[in-house]
Amino acid sequence: MSGILSGVKVLEFGQYIAGPYTAMLLAEQGAGVVKIERPGGDPYRSEAGFVVCNRSKKGIVLDLKTPEGQKVARQMAEGSDVLIENYKPGTADRLGIGYQAVHEINPRIIYCSISGFGQKGPYRDISGWDSLVLSMSTYYTEQNRVGDPVYQNLLLASHYASFLASFYIAAALLAREISGQGEMIDLSLLRSAVAIQPNVLGNSPSKIRFPFNVRGLMPMVRAYQGGDGQWFVLSAASVGFFTSLCSVLDHDEWHLDPLFDGAPLLILPPKSAQVINLLQSIFCTKSRDEWIKILQEANIPCSPIQSVDQFMRHAHVAANNLLVEMEEEKLGRIKEMNIPIELSATPGKIVGASPRLGQHTQEILSDLGYTESDINRFKSSKVI
Repeated sequence: MSGILSGVKVLEFGQYIAGPYTAMLLAEQGAGVVKIERPGGDPYRSEAGFVVCNRSKKGIVLDLKTPEGQKVARQMAEGSDVLIENYKPGTADRLGIGYQAVHEINPRIIYCSISGFGQKGPYRDISGWDSLVLSMSTYYTEQNRVGDPVYQNLLLASHYASFLASFYIAAALLAREISGQGEMIDLSLLRSAVAIQPNVLGNSPSKIRFPFNVRGLMPMVRAYQGGDGQWFVLSAASVGFFTSLCSVLDHDEWHLDPLFDGAPLLILPPKSAQVINLLQSIFCTKSRDEWIKILQEANIPCSPIQSVDQFMRHAHVAANNLLVEMEEEKLGRIKEMNIPIELSATPGKIVGASPRLGQHTQEILSDLGYTESDINRFKSSKVI
């Protein structure tokens, strides 16, 4: 058994990240995934991330705005275990592949809908871009609890939504083994943005507010620069780690110094700025790698800040098989993210590179019973 989801058939009506990435995670645990794209393809095809989010799938082009395209899609859904879509709410219904329409022909289907803001509420019809979702869910303000909000580039909501979706799809498949019935999974990027920061959201009575600094908010948990100009992160976030840091830096007197009152996490402004400057002056005396060796030998958490190239060449990355080389048609041989988790008995497998637009259209339609004449007719009428 090459994957824990071997034999599960998945139909993906995905675009950009959340839907396609979810389907890829399932595909590489053994599920058979068919990606349905509109004529012209997934808009994300122009981005480098497309090849990773769409590995291990077959691909078909289908115009769901035509009656014949909708008929083929429902025929495919009838024989599927899972359907994934990440349209705006109401779009799947208009295209004839909404939950009710699919459930009527396949009551056992697990139907996963990933929207931006959910199926109801005043933001229901707003496009679900990560920047909008993260701004609404306090993420940008929480990066700087005092002062202006701070934008960041990582598409956290979309990627975390994919992990939530794949988890709950697997859970729903397990529940179906007991009940015999499928169900709808209603997931949104907003829900994932809430789920990713449970320690932040809520009406707790008070939170210490630190002024924003791009290198970190607190002296004991922030980025510092070694004497060679290279950066690393220090995370001496417990009393034990702070004690070890004082010892390794030969400053045991810091325990009694009023400047360090509240250490490790509650050294407040304006003292925090003085402590940061003091630590930085010390870290400038040796190279980044020297400090990492010294700190790690004292069991003080720290890590180098790396570029993509540095990360991809790191010995620890190779030891844990985090990357894999793939042959992509337009990009040649490149390194990509490997399967993000290892299972001992059912390890999963990357089946192949991302499909060319419509690469498997003829094969899939033939398997559904359509003749060459039917397929030619679909081509001439631009259904495929």
